[in-house]
Order: sequence, then structure tokens, then C-alpha cells
Amino acid sequence: MMLAIDGGEKVRTDPFPRRKLFGEEEKQAALALFDESIESGNAFGYGGPEEQAYERDFGDFMGGGYADLVNSGTTSLYVALGALELEVPGEVVVPPITDPGGVMPVALLNLVPVVSDAAPGTLNAGAEQIEAVLTEHTRAIVVAHIAGEPADMDPILELANARNLPVIEDCAQAHGAKYKGRTVGSLGTIGTFSTMSGKHHATGSQGGVVFVKDEDLHWRVK
Repeated sequence: MMLAIDGGEKVRTDPFPRRKLFGEEEKQAALALFDESIESGNAFGYGGPEEQAYERDFGDFMGGGYADLVNSGTTSLYVALGALELEVPGEVVVPPITDPGGVMPVALLNLVPVVSDAAPGTLNAGAEQIEAVLTEHTRAIVVAHIAGEPADMDPILELANARNLPVIEDCAQAHGAKYKGRTVGSLGTIGTFSTMSGKHHATGSQGGVVFVKDEDLHWRVK
């Protein structure tokens, strides 16, 4: 069978439908906030009932825990690192492939990002590659699940536990992905998410979520 690029018959002649992030239901929900604000004379702000409901739903989606909304995926990592109260000066292991926002928060908190290599055949760091860059100055490990593919977390968590290092899962590209039946973001110490318009679960042009299972850590995130 000849490929279409070589002159063969095309399998599809209609363009693929455009991605549609938000529908009429989301539009009306957003407009309702403006209507309520105009009627009451009070601007809607942070921590309102809609936000609290979203945080509860997100926590349930993750299998139980605490979700806190922030304004971007970059901020989610910044808040996560800040909540851990890491000793400065120090180093944080960061992924080999990630968005700049997956590294900048490390430097903003006066810590040094140290890049690990990717595990062979994947886009993600593996335990062996992370261990190769650990030093006495390492304070935490950031693991990104790139393009929806979960990193091999069990060996990474075993390594981190042996070194008493917290693990932050950067799930910006892997909402809902599963690792051995468990939702990514619920495996490490903290899970961070981006909900910007380019992600398959979006809250608007920008947005982010910090997820934890530990209540004390949740209040530090707050």
C-alpha cells in the first residue's frame, strides 16, 4: 500500500477538529462570578466557594489529600519548595527535560539546580541518573513526568528515603497518569501541577495546583 506522501490515497481528507478547551458550561460559570460580584458590590477573590470546591474535587481525584490552587505551574513548584523549608545553601536535583518554570523556582529560593540525566529510552530521570548527581549538599529531588509518561518512581523513592530527601513530582504534563495503579503526584512528598491553557486539564490561560497528603505540610503550603 502506497503512503499518501508518496501519492497514495489519503486515509483522512477532513482536517482534524480544533482543540476546544472550554464550552458553554464553563463560560456561564465564569460569567456568573461577574454577575454575583456586580450584584453584591464585592469583587470575587481568593479562597471563594468555587475555589474551595475545586480543591476538594482535585484532592478526591488524587485519591485523597489536600489541594491548594496557585496562579501557575511555576508557582506551584516555588510554593512546594518553600513549604519544605530547605536548608540554604544547598542543591536540588532537577529533571533533564522540563519547562524553564520547572527549574527557576529552585534558583529563586537561593538553591542550586543540578540536572540529572534521563534514563535510557525515556524522557525522565531514573534513580541511577539521580544518584550520580547527589552530593552532601542535596536538599531535595524534583522528578518530572514528561509527555504523560510517569518516571519509574519506586527506585527513585527508595533512593530518596535512604538519603532522607523529599521528592517533588512535577506533573504539569501528566495529569491523571498512573504509575502501577497510583496517580502521579500522590507518590512523592508533594505533587505540583500546571493548569495553563496548553495542558489537557486547564483552568484558564494560567493556573496551578499543589497537592499533598500530609495535613501539616498542607498548612505550610497555605
